[in-house]
Amino acid sequence: MTTSLKASLKQFVEQNVLQGQPLTTELAAILMVYFVQGILGLARLAVSFFLKDDLGLTPAEVAAMTGIATLPWTIKPVFGFVSDGFPIGRYRRRPYLVFSGLLGAGSWLAMA
Repeated sequence: MTTSLKASLKQFVEQNVLQGQPLTTELAAILMVYFVQGILGLARLAVSFFLKDDLGLTPAEVAAMTGIATLPWTIKPVFGFVSDGFPIGRYRRRPYLVFSGLLGAGSWLAMA
């Protein structure tokens, strides 16, 4: 790609896509993050249609499964505040990690 073609492409993107904003590295990083999130959204959409069409789940059941699957990420900030604010035995995170590991292992054993 020649230099003049790069310059004209950059100018076209800045004028038409970015609405006059200069294309900085910070803006490029933000655009890449949203592009990746959009691609991941397509994967979630495919899973949703698979659950609905192939497995025959109702939209309410698909929503319930999605809610259960995202529950750990919803609780994560609260868990972080609790583990930082209430240390157990002079340790802030280690006892909570051990407890959650034992709880997870117990859950796997209960399902076996």
